[in-house]
Amino acid sequence: MITAGVDLASRAENTGVCVLRWDAGQVGIERLDGRLEDSDLRALLGPPSDMVGLDVPLGWPRQFVELVHRHSEMKSVAGGEMKRLSHRATDRWVHCEFRRLPLSVSTDRIAYPALRAAPLLEGMPRDGSGGLVEVYPALALQRWGLPHRGYKGTAGRAEREKVVEQLLSALPRLRERGTHLDRLRDNDNCLDALVAALVARAAALDLCEPIPMEHRDDARVEGWIHVPLAGSLARLEAGAP
Repeated sequence: MITAGVDLASRAENTGVCVLRWDAGQVGIERLDGRLEDSDLRALLGPPSDMVGLDVPLGWPRQFVELVHRHSEMKSVAGGEMKRLSHRATDRWVHCEFRRLPLSVSTDRIAYPALRAAPLLEGMPRDGSGGLVEVYPALALQRWGLPHRGYKGTAGRAEREKVVEQLLSALPRLRERGTHLDRLRDNDNCLDALVAALVARAAALDLCEPIPMEHRDDARVEGWIHVPLAGSLARLEAGAP
């Protein structure tokens, strides 16, 4: 199995990518880079990748889209509940279940990478049913009991080293076969890309929280953050669903 993870930024040079090959209980890093062009992303989304984890919102809140559409056609706009205009169903669910509120794709700067992603993902399912899952790396680290705050940027290097060391301790076969691991300590985009590739593996093994029945329609339109099960990290190498 091949899983890929992408920490998508609005520009290619700030986009982290990690490709993992899982084979007979072994796992190795086939690619780890801090730059990804649009053409490379399109290529990742097909064979030989079995599952891709993408750290970017895959859609916008349904009420927000409707408001903008009606406004553009000079129709009356009723407004709406602000939290349903600013945050998707999956964002509100994550906040309720795990006390983390994802950035708003309709009101925050996360919209820039989302705008980059939209034309590249045309026609792909947004709910995880088609080889692509939306991920939230910091929340995945939290679910796995690893450091999950303060590891970004130059100031976060010491914390990032802790994350890398604990990840590799939980995945000894990755430690044995991994290359360029110093890049994970130097570049938080690469680290997030690795985590995204691990979540993609969890999703492929059915080791993520299921989408609640009442949110499945929203997930098909807005996208859905796939959250790995607590304790699932150690099961990724074994491949036990």
